[in-house]
Amino acid sequence: MLTEEVVRKLSFTLEEPEWLLKKRIESLKTFNQLEMPSFKYGIGIFVDISELDINSINPLSRSNNSVAVFSDEVEVFTFQEAIKKHENIIKEYFMTKCVIPNENKFTALHGAFFNSTILIIIPENKILEKPINIILNLDSQASFDHVLIIAGKNSKATIIESSRSRNNVKSFRSQVVEAIVRENASIEYVSVQNFNNSVYNFSKRNAHVESNGFMFWLDCGIGSKFSQVITSTNLIGIGAGSKSNGIIFGDETQCFDINSETIHSASKTTCDMMTRVVLNGKAKAVYRGLVKINPKAVNCEGYQKDDTILLSDDARADVVPNLEIKNNDVKCSHGATISQIDEDKLFYMMSRGIDDKTAKKTIVEGFFDPLMIKIENPELKNEIMNSISKRLGTLR
Repeated sequence: MLTEEVVRKLSFTLEEPEWLLKKRIESLKTFNQLEMPSFKYGIGIFVDISELDINSINPLSRSNNSVAVFSDEVEVFTFQEAIKKHENIIKEYFMTKCVIPNENKFTALHGAFFNSTILIIIPENKILEKPINIILNLDSQASFDHVLIIAGKNSKATIIESSRSRNNVKSFRSQVVEAIVRENASIEYVSVQNFNNSVYNFSKRNAHVESNGFMFWLDCGIGSKFSQVITSTNLIGIGAGSKSNGIIFGDETQCFDINSETIHSASKTTCDMMTRVVLNGKAKAVYRGLVKINPKAVNCEGYQKDDTILLSDDARADVVPNLEIKNNDVKCSHGATISQIDEDKLFYMMSRGIDDKTAKKTIVEGFFDPLMIKIENPELKNEIMNSISKRLGTLR
């Protein structure tokens, strides 16, 4: 199904200009040339996606009403609308700066077959009082959704993305989020993924942050059979900053491949990366983190931490935090922990009359709390905690 004929049919259906069709075809050629990634990250550190038949994916199975966007304060454009009203923006920023099709086979696949695209433009000096809500209801065999965000100078916005499944059909989801954060702008992008356990989910999120701008990522991964989430922030302006937080809960045979990285390309930039993972059953997670500081980026600060709790003997986690520092005028640190529930804490709670199952649930909820308190939106916080609580019902 991944042929040039499908690319042309998809482009025709979406009423795209000739230059965009050529861009798709170039991405398809790149896809065919690139090897499948190995998903091996060290001795004994790997994830297994051998059950995924990438050539059986049908990009034409997209549902017309699978993505809904709600905003009272700014215009949000579908791709057809964006091409008509802001073609120059699409030409300049769509998969040209943040995410490039030739990065790997999956980004090339996305560049050839994206079938649902949203353009969000936050005007200069615009402070949004309410969040922009994006809801993806996966009800087809394949979804290639794309979000392009342009945040003008001195603007501020929160974007909340909720992704879920409508049925138990085996599905493939490819997502790319690109954010251009101008001078002194601030963007929060919160993602809550709760697909069913027959979905393969690949998400690539990248931001370019200019001087004194700020990018906050929060990824909450609860569902899917397999999820690869790559979050990358490039701090390209002096004084830019970012935070990248992750909340992961997996059970049964779920697998998560998490990669969080921040590149300090300018001086006086800061980053804070924190991920908390809880695994039960035979679930598996691989976390890879990177703080990279370029030679001319002085006076920078970077921090990354991953903490994991294993609730069963069969759950497994691998953590690979990295620092790549190319000058001496920096302050950076990293750390990682993998542990089981503290038996002393469990004993204390049970000695106060709390049963074993409730005590474990309470400890796990408290483990996530340092990240949850950073979510200012009460409705979103309740949605995440309710989803986690339902999954914690599987504890024994």
